[in-house]
Amino acid sequence: MSSFDDELLHRISAARQALSAARDAGELDSERVYAGELDSLLRLAMDNGVTVPPEAPSLPRPLG
Repeated sequence: MSSFDDELLHRISAARQALSAARDAGELDSERVYAGELDSLLRLAMDNGVTVPPEAPSLPRPLG
């Protein structure tokens, strides 16, 4: 795996985490930013033949 692949996968993981945190916090503007960033990174990976592991399923949020 190249350093490009490693860096791209790291950025995708960070964007996924940031998007999840924004959703959990109810920050709609941040959620839109991170969703756009993640979309761009996933497109870049696809265009360059980088295999991206699936996102781990998130646990349901506790009620209350």
